[in-house]
Amino acid sequence: MVQNVVIIGSGPAGLLLAHYLLRRGNYHIDIYERRPDPRLTDVSGNRTFPLSLQERGRKAIRAIAGLEEAIAAQSVFCHGTIIYRKKGKSRRIPRENPVLTIDRNRLVTILLKQLTETSNPNQVKVHFNCECTAVDATAKTVMLKPSEGDSFTVHYDLLVGADGARSQIRDYLVENAGLPCSQSYVPDAYKSVFLSRLNPTAGVELEPNKVHAWNLNNKTRMLMVPQPGDQLNGVIIFDAQTNPLEGLSTKEEVKAFFEENFPLFGQLMSWEEAEALLKRPVAKVLTVRCDRFHEGDSVLLIGDAAHAVSPSIGQGCNSSLEDVLILGQLLEQYGDDWGKVLPQFSQQRVPDAHALQELSNYSFPRTKLLVVEFFLRLTIGRLFHRWFPRLVKPSVFDLVLDTDLSYSQVLSLSQGWIHKVKRSMAQNS
Repeated sequence: MVQNVVIIGSGPAGLLLAHYLLRRGNYHIDIYERRPDPRLTDVSGNRTFPLSLQERGRKAIRAIAGLEEAIAAQSVFCHGTIIYRKKGKSRRIPRENPVLTIDRNRLVTILLKQLTETSNPNQVKVHFNCECTAVDATAKTVMLKPSEGDSFTVHYDLLVGADGARSQIRDYLVENAGLPCSQSYVPDAYKSVFLSRLNPTAGVELEPNKVHAWNLNNKTRMLMVPQPGDQLNGVIIFDAQTNPLEGLSTKEEVKAFFEENFPLFGQLMSWEEAEALLKRPVAKVLTVRCDRFHEGDSVLLIGDAAHAVSPSIGQGCNSSLEDVLILGQLLEQYGDDWGKVLPQFSQQRVPDAHALQELSNYSFPRTKLLVVEFFLRLTIGRLFHRWFPRLVKPSVFDLVLDTDLSYSQVLSLSQGWIHKVKRSMAQNS
């Protein structure tokens, strides 16, 4: 029997789930997205962290024929990170296993293109500019409001909340189904920044296959990630209470600020970007912690709707894609019996989501002394792990980025370091 699946949210997780379900052949899927179709709009100024896809995210994508190749063709493979300083030498952190870096909107566009080109339009439809406004789990219906026209109601056999950290579906479960959930903002805020990698006039050319980072102090830093076409997409991150850009009112002041504090990046900033940065809104990151990801046999939360975390170690998208991989394995194991699949998904995935929150909050230190220790551990630890792989385990970052170990296992192997960072943050708060 064909089941009607309604997915709220057309981000990477929701779209990849549609790919997985269509492979199984017994689903009719409607995807509703409150934003416009990214294929038809200019989204270059959106607030977004650049994405880096590692093994766990790429493994989920790899299950769909041709998808990883299509994404890789519009991505950049980064073989390490360069951390700059105003004084002294830059610090290089090489990677044996490159990460694949891509703009979120480009990733979504590829997933959409592959979905619409490889599936029967009678099996899957994507509806943009259409917001979910109400859920009735008893009647198994959702009410939707298009940007133009009247609200309407659709019936579902399975409802999937893939609608991000501010999920309407999760809010419904919290209010009406007793879903235990906590939400909080991370202390940092950020603005997106878009630069060219090259400035021939100034003689500046950043390496095309490295992530470029600059730590100004414990509270302000920049992260710029290569994109195709010699572009760098990134962010300036700062304490939400002390925005260093707040007093700037002209493009000249913006340029001067970056040239003074991030000299290389300042030389790569165009006057157009300096002016755009003034108008670009400050963004804050909402984290979400739920104690289950389902309700009964017909409502599911995945991705940021279930477990949004700090982007500090780049696992938001990777963990969301991994949700879909795990869900696909459970569908295979239980023969699409959602009454068994959904509880098992929560049982398996909630501990990993809670572990990821710990890893995201406390893997990277903020104090100068621990930052030095972090890089020593990373450099020396890699050397010793290569020589004595059974005696010396990889660092927390290498475990997260280079393996598909569960986040619970990574946390267990890294508890000593996590506790050390946590204590240092408590002492300096």
